[in-house]
Amino acid sequence: MEKILLGTITGAFGLKGELKVLSDFEIPDKAFKINNQIYLNEEEHLITNVRFHKNKYLIQIDNIKDINLLKDYRNYKVYIKYSSLNLESHEYLLKDLIHLDVYNKEELIGKVTNVSLNKNNPLINVNNRFYIPLKSDFITNINIKDKKIIGKNLEELYEDNNT
Repeated sequence: MEKILLGTITGAFGLKGELKVLSDFEIPDKAFKINNQIYLNEEEHLITNVRFHKNKYLIQIDNIKDINLLKDYRNYKVYIKYSSLNLESHEYLLKDLIHLDVYNKEELIGKVTNVSLNKNNPLINVNNRFYIPLKSDFITNINIKDKKIIGKNLEELYEDNNT
């Protein structure tokens, strides 16, 4: 059972029993949903209400409406089971790209060794030697099931690194 980190509880909010979660999770609408099972550190809980407010997710767990019962959760990490995300065949997490084969059209050019985030878009690191932006200018298809990333016009990104 693989757990994915969603964020950190920064405190309680209001008197209604909501917890503030600071999160930069890449697909929040899949994770922060009513009836999703989450883990606060190792404790299992059910999201019974959720909303977004001032750059944080406000979640209510297990229908707890007493703020006094939630004070100890500050700084807890919030996790979800990967399988609970119910990703569709075209959806993936950036971490799912690691170890996929990368092709420039039909030519195998390497494997994804890491994924980095910059201000504009993610970059995949191929063979720890060069980066490819995850943009349609360079990537035509990502197939998690077949463990392949198909690109185009990648020569300019890796030719200088092959000499």
